[in-house]
Amino acid sequence: MTTQMQQPSARSALHYRHIDLGAKMVEHEGWTLPARYTDPADEAAGVRQAVGITDISQVGKIRLQGESVQQAILEAIPDYRATSIGSASVTKAGHVVARLTDDDYLIITESGKVEATLKSLRQNGCAHPVNVTSVLAGVRIVGPTSPAVFAGVSELDFAPHTFPDFTCTQTMVAEIHGTIIRRDIDNLLSYDLYFSRDYGDHMWESLIDAGEHHGLTPFGIEAMRALCGES
Repeated sequence: MTTQMQQPSARSALHYRHIDLGAKMVEHEGWTLPARYTDPADEAAGVRQAVGITDISQVGKIRLQGESVQQAILEAIPDYRATSIGSASVTKAGHVVARLTDDDYLIITESGKVEATLKSLRQNGCAHPVNVTSVLAGVRIVGPTSPAVFAGVSELDFAPHTFPDFTCTQTMVAEIHGTIIRRDIDNLLSYDLYFSRDYGDHMWESLIDAGEHHGLTPFGIEAMRALCGES
């Protein structure tokens, strides 16, 4: 009788931060992430009233660079519609395609779709896709006072009228290079921030400090589902 080895869950660069905060950890999409810190309903209410931060490091991340990136994306993701530099779009399959420069894209997808997407993109020899899922950590900052949190760690203005929904940019956040994609949740401002996992502790501390006077609190998967209208 053979015993099938269970593949261990991946851990976010923020794993021990969550543990220190008393989070209830669960397996989610192959990663160990916080289900909740306190009562999920209270966490969701706090986000709606002010601002919250959650770990999204588990999402699949592909960096695509090269002279023919547009063609490569169109062949791999047929329903993709080209956007201008600094914009992002969502395909029917759920891929988020952020155009950072003319020949540099960041594709966000479900962790289970990364390998299939990579295989499709590699069919074009003039575009170079790299799986950066484990290289980049990610946090989502959600709520009406989100721009005020960013004001404490970045020189860019992330107010709704200057940084519209589905805008993306690369900038310094807490003196660390980051990529930010605005993706609102219903009527809630929502910003996804990706950065090198090597700076996980530094980024988390900097964002918590910047949000201290704006009501920033951590929230988990259960509150995120409630905010998205999932049961």
